[in-house]
Amino acid sequence: MIWGIPCLVVTGVVAGPVLARVKVLWLKRLAGWLLLMAMVAGADRALTDSAAVVRMVGICSVMLGGMKGLVYAEWASGQRLTWPRYAVFAFLWFGMDPGSFVNRRKGLSWKHDVRIGWLLMGIGTLCAWLVWSMEWRQILVMFLPMSLGFHFGALRVLKGALRAAGFPVRTLFPNLLEARGLGDFWSRRWNVGYSQMMQRLVGRPLEARFGASAGLIAIFLVSGLLHELAITLTVRSGYGLPTLYFSLHGGLTLLEKRIGRPFGKIPALLAVAVPLGLLFPAAFQGEVITRFLSVFDGVNGLLGH
Repeated sequence: MIWGIPCLVVTGVVAGPVLARVKVLWLKRLAGWLLLMAMVAGADRALTDSAAVVRMVGICSVMLGGMKGLVYAEWASGQRLTWPRYAVFAFLWFGMDPGSFVNRRKGLSWKHDVRIGWLLMGIGTLCAWLVWSMEWRQILVMFLPMSLGFHFGALRVLKGALRAAGFPVRTLFPNLLEARGLGDFWSRRWNVGYSQMMQRLVGRPLEARFGASAGLIAIFLVSGLLHELAITLTVRSGYGLPTLYFSLHGGLTLLEKRIGRPFGKIPALLAVAVPLGLLFPAAFQGEVITRFLSVFDGVNGLLGH
C-alpha cells in the first residue's frame, strides 16, 4: 500500500487551490484540517506493516503535502500562483511562503548558499559517520550531525538552487548561535518555514479571537500534536512526550513575553537540548534515528569492510 502515499501527498497539494476558492473562512479552515487528519489516518493505515523509518517518511510526506495545501488556501485570498509555480512551491521547497514564488527575479545571490550548504553536508556526514562508528547513541549526539547535514546543509543547497532559478526564498535555519531567547529561537532561528505556517494557520486566527497569549500557547500545543503524528504515531510509543516538550517551551516563551526580556542564548539552547529525549522518545531513537545512521553499514558493505 506504499503506492498510496504519493496519491495522498498529491491530494493534499491539489486541495490547496480548491480550498482557496471557498469564501467562508471558518469552513475553509475546518475542511482543510479535517482533510489533513483523514490523510494522516490513511497514511498510517497504508503503512501499518512497514518499518518505523518508512512509516515516518511516509507520514511526514503526507503531512507536508497537506500543510502546503492549507497554507496556500490561507494565503491565496487576493492572489494566486500559476500551477507550475505552485508545483515548485509544493514539491521542491520545504518553506511555507507561497509569496516567494509569485515573481522570478534576476541577479539573486545563490553561490554562497550552495558552497556553504555542501560544506555543511560534508561536515554533517563525517560527524554522523563518527557517531555511528563510535556507537554513540545519546540523542543529542545522534541528532546534531544529522541536523547539520540536512537542515543546515541540504536545505541550504536547495535554497541556492531555487534562488539561481530566480525565486527569492530565504534561509530556513538561520544561525542558531544568534538566538537571543526561546521566542527568538522558535520564531526566527529554527525552521522559519514551519514558524510561518503555524503563525498563519494557528497563531493569527486564535490571536484575533482570544488574544496574543492564547495564540502563542496554541501554536506550541498544535506543534506538539503534529509532532505526535510524525514521531510517536510512527513508532506506536511515547505518546504525549512531544506535546509535553512543546508545552514546556510554550510556557517558557510566554514567561519571556511576560517579563519583557529574552532568557539569553545559552539558557535558550540548553532548554531546547536538555529535554530532547521528550521530543524523540527512546523507541523513536532506536527505530528511526539509529536506523538512519545504519546507512553506514551499507557503505561499509559496498567498500568491502
